Amino acid sequence: LGALGVMPASPAAGTEFVPAFSHRTIAFGAPGTPDAAVVRLTEAPLAECFGLRTWVSSQILATHLHEHIARYRHPRQVTRVLELGAGTGLPGLLLHELGASVVLTDAENEPGVLANLRGVCETLNENAPKDNHDDAEKARATHLTWGTLDKHALALASERFHVVLGADVLYAKARDFDKLFATVSLLLRRGGENDKHKNENDFVPLFVTAYKHRASHVSIESGLRTHKLRVREQWRYPGEKGATVDVVEIVLGE
Repeated sequence: LGALGVMPASPAAGTEFVPAFSHRTIAFGAPGTPDAAVVRLTEAPLAECFGLRTWVSSQILATHLHEHIARYRHPRQVTRVLELGAGTGLPGLLLHELGASVVLTDAENEPGVLANLRGVCETLNENAPKDNHDDAEKARATHLTWGTLDKHALALASERFHVVLGADVLYAKARDFDKLFATVSLLLRRGGENDKHKNENDFVPLFVTAYKHRASHVSIESGLRTHKLRVREQWRYPGEKGATVDVVEIVLGE
């Protein structure tokens, strides 16, 4: 994995720090193999804004998605994906490269992050095959405020996503977990309306999240119960400096 571009030295004291953006290409799978993919990120590793950096949980989630792609691909239609707190968008962009329709979202009060995501999506769509006129397979970026049931949030939920992603979105306080899970619950409930004719083997809408293993599980479990969500499956991967990263699939409760 390598960044393309050179970071300038830190600015002198008293001057405004303008983050330098660089491009990084990350390959998943050996070239020529099924589901091999290449994701091109635009990021600012030295930026003060966390959303302009690509964090280890995002990289681990993307690797997990690639290794288990059959779990996250709808068997009969284009998979519709929404990423929460996308930052540089690595997990969502990977699924887009693997054929999904993707909406990357981040906080409305992070204009720099949203501008970066919109630029990446515009480049992807401009470089898409000219014979592809299906908007459902394009990528786009927009804001989404967790826990707010405004017209914008409801309109997004009405698109009925199959997969909701979130890397390192479980790191703050219990009240933030509550807002996050309220939004996840809304998206999964609307996503469950995707197929009119269901059976027990149908694709179940799910939230796939990756986060550093912390002592916050009590708050997370409480939030899941409050919003009638449950853990379906979980994995643990090695992270950085001895830390571990959990990848968890969350679905609507019975």
